[in-house]
Amino acid sequence: MRDKKLNPLCLEGKTVVLKEVEPKYFPYIIEWRNNKEFTRFLNQPFTLTMENETHWYQNVYLKDPTQGLLLMTDKNDGTPFGTLGWTDLDLEKRRYISGRLLVGNLKYRGSVPMMESFFVMGDYLWQFADVSYAHVVIENRKVISLNKRTGHFVNKGEIQFPKELFVNKMHQVELMRTRDSYHQAKAKMARWYPDIFKAD
Repeated sequence: MRDKKLNPLCLEGKTVVLKEVEPKYFPYIIEWRNNKEFTRFLNQPFTLTMENETHWYQNVYLKDPTQGLLLMTDKNDGTPFGTLGWTDLDLEKRRYISGRLLVGNLKYRGSVPMMESFFVMGDYLWQFADVSYAHVVIENRKVISLNKRTGHFVNKGEIQFPKELFVNKMHQVELMRTRDSYHQAKAKMARWYPDIFKAD
């Protein structure tokens, strides 16, 4: 198992660098997650503090190889602008849940660095998985649309994570993404931004 504290992930794209969460990034995460304008649909029914973020990091995150949390940073100037990550990485079933998306710097919403982040993380995770899932509040149409742009589609078969369909009094839809749908989405991005994305 990789030692997250001694060997944090750093995934680099053309416009973005994804850096694994470390204590030095806590102030950004706490500020973003406590901004009610950003977190209407976020699964966090409490105020995040330095104390509970540190406790989670030391006692949960560092000990759990099935989850990851990455800070999105602008490769050009190093500006941190949001988070994304995964949970429930299952090496036997070769699947995971993508999520933890929060863009805290408004100028990066819909930006190329934000979009590239999904594929930089995806390219890393596909070495461990063949399918991914995502759970989004049904009313959160913008994020559902965003997930579809990265290859997700509504799971119309057997629900894989039923406990994720109702969280904090919010109904969610289960999306899924196959290796093929991921690469199809990436090919579309390559047509729009050929200098950044490469079709596989």
